[in-house]
Amino acid sequence: MPPDSSYRPDIDGLRALAVLAVIAFHASPATLGGGYAGVDIFFAISGFLITGLILRALEQDDFSLAEFYNRRVKRLLPAYCAVTVFTLAMASYLMIPNDYVFYTTSLAASWAFVSNVFFSLLSWGYFGQRTEEFPLLHTWSLSLEEQFYFGYPLLLILLHRRCRRHLPAILSVLALAALLLSEWRATGPGASAGAYFLLPYRAHELLLGALAACALLRRAPPPPRVAAVLAALGLCLALAPLALLRRGSPFPGLNSLYPCLGAALLLYAGARANPVSALLTASPLVAVGRISYSLYLWHWPLFSFLRYRRIELDLATGTAVIALSFALAYLSWRYIEQPLRRQHHLRLRATLPRYYALPAACCLAVGLYSYATEGAPSRFSPEARQLIASYSFERDLTGACAIQAGAYHGVTLAYLRQHCVAGDPHAARPAILLFGDSHANHVKPFLATLARDGGLAMAYHFEGSCSAIDLRPNAPNPAAATTCQRRNADLLALAPHFRYVALATYWKYKGREADFARDLDVALSRIAAAGAIPVVFKDTPSLQVDMSRCVLFRQRGWVAPSTNCNMPADQVRARQGSMDAVIDALRLRYPQTIVIDPKRLMCDTRECVTSIGNVALFKDINHINLQASELLARLYLRAQGNPFTALPDDASARHTAP
Repeated sequence: MPPDSSYRPDIDGLRALAVLAVIAFHASPATLGGGYAGVDIFFAISGFLITGLILRALEQDDFSLAEFYNRRVKRLLPAYCAVTVFTLAMASYLMIPNDYVFYTTSLAASWAFVSNVFFSLLSWGYFGQRTEEFPLLHTWSLSLEEQFYFGYPLLLILLHRRCRRHLPAILSVLALAALLLSEWRATGPGASAGAYFLLPYRAHELLLGALAACALLRRAPPPPRVAAVLAALGLCLALAPLALLRRGSPFPGLNSLYPCLGAALLLYAGARANPVSALLTASPLVAVGRISYSLYLWHWPLFSFLRYRRIELDLATGTAVIALSFALAYLSWRYIEQPLRRQHHLRLRATLPRYYALPAACCLAVGLYSYATEGAPSRFSPEARQLIASYSFERDLTGACAIQAGAYHGVTLAYLRQHCVAGDPHAARPAILLFGDSHANHVKPFLATLARDGGLAMAYHFEGSCSAIDLRPNAPNPAAATTCQRRNADLLALAPHFRYVALATYWKYKGREADFARDLDVALSRIAAAGAIPVVFKDTPSLQVDMSRCVLFRQRGWVAPSTNCNMPADQVRARQGSMDAVIDALRLRYPQTIVIDPKRLMCDTRECVTSIGNVALFKDINHINLQASELLARLYLRAQGNPFTALPDDASARHTAP
């Protein structure tokens, strides 16, 4: 397969605009809210270049799949090897075990070219709360492109042989179908945050670039005046979404069409000299475009590790990180990318083991070791390990007892009694039912400790992002909302089979206190009508800034020993006091209701603590961890006593239980 000698500097200029937009967004989302769409411009460029390369070779009857993949290996993997070594070293030094397991799993997924699938499984999507701390999050786009490279050349070969004349029409139909599917997944009833990462919902972006390549291969470039108009329109379409889109904008869908269509027009029009495309050939833009791949690889891990360390990205720090990204990108391009691209004698049988098989095997081994050792805690001192142990968290929403948002398909009383039980193992059947979202999950050890102390068993059910009182749900998409309503109705219908029904949820009703009061009132009335005693957990303090690892960082000397890792109590009251007041008011209406407030154990009049003794309390910005939940339960028993006590029938049941 002959090398493509028709270098176009305007394409490097377009690459520069794309990567600079992505970096600006990652540095400060408020600065360029739609900068993430720069990745879509990259996809259109990839589709254009790959399609042109393959079709030209097919026309000359000189296309080789082996050589195609050999060029991809030499182009993409050596630089990523360097980034892999860097991120592995940094993660091994910085990350606590839970996070290290997640990182090493994402590392193995990236080398298997499925990191986009891995990240799509996260319920919070690309713009979620903690994604900025995932140093390999950006590899989703590399995996997606590799998946495209696996199947697309075979499709082009088939179409070129069987229906060459209709190839553009077929690609157009495929692009339109992919766009409609993408819009449905972005905004329709099947909307899903995970769709952001997946090839079926991004294929139209690569195919738009492919159609631009087909147009140039079948006809002469447009006349200069037409080229200028098309290029101007393309530049507007490519740049406008970068400024107009925001984190909450539906994406990909139709919003991804504009930057990709703009890029396709620029790629098509740029084949003829025109003033707009000439702007993209400016030396600074071309220079940035040439190192854009390495720049994309390096910038995100630098931002990510700083954020993991809770280092504020002010103007000076952000500028320094961007400068370092450029320096590393240039070194990577100059000493890794360029030398290997010139080694034309290397064939796939040499490059594949060296630059893929060996690194991939090593990363898989690291991932397996990390998983087997639960995050390689031996990296830390004994004192740090004792503190780190408190970060464990019952977060795995798996099985029918604890599920991801929208995954509810029903649960029976018999299943709950058999599989979703905690507390006193000798109790014949659970007397307490706990349900809610992930905040019910984090108070499960608390309530299980109280139940065990009272000689009771408890049943539980958790659905991510599904509030216990969501009869008008607080779920991330319409499908999840429907399942949340059904889940709550099903569990409330089981209330007659329990003495206590406990509700725990992330009470995110600030500014909607009337809705909160109405929905909670409905839930409490149904529980009381069923003859059960309602139990309501007030929420744990919600941190304004994630201080969950502050205590560990202070212990390791990464922050000053005098650093205050606690939060002002008045800030907590300002955010959560109105919801607590609603709960207190409804307690007067339903006097049997048991109200448990963990904040009374964590806060005084001045501040709310993030650690007690050598136990860190928080897992993240609003979840407490396993050890904290159990510790707070023991403190509650000592200070308040146990509101849950076994009745004589429980005692007899315990004695007769097998």
